[in-house]
Amino acid sequence: MAAFATAAIVLVTLLITASVVVSVVSGDTLRPVRLTGGAVRRWSGFVLIVVGIWFLLLAVLPSPILGS
Repeated sequence: MAAFATAAIVLVTLLITASVVVSVVSGDTLRPVRLTGGAVRRWSGFVLIVVGIWFLLLAVLPSPILGS
């Protein structure tokens, strides 16, 4: 239960922080962030591939890698 509460608090804090930052920051400040959209899409694809490989590895191995 504590893990769920911690995750919920972190998620809500991140969402509130992101919304406040986006509403306060000017358009000129956000322009470089908008220009990195292609790189973010490319890197997110690589991350998804790595996570997929990790899940396949966990499914194939007879014993778990993390803890016991």
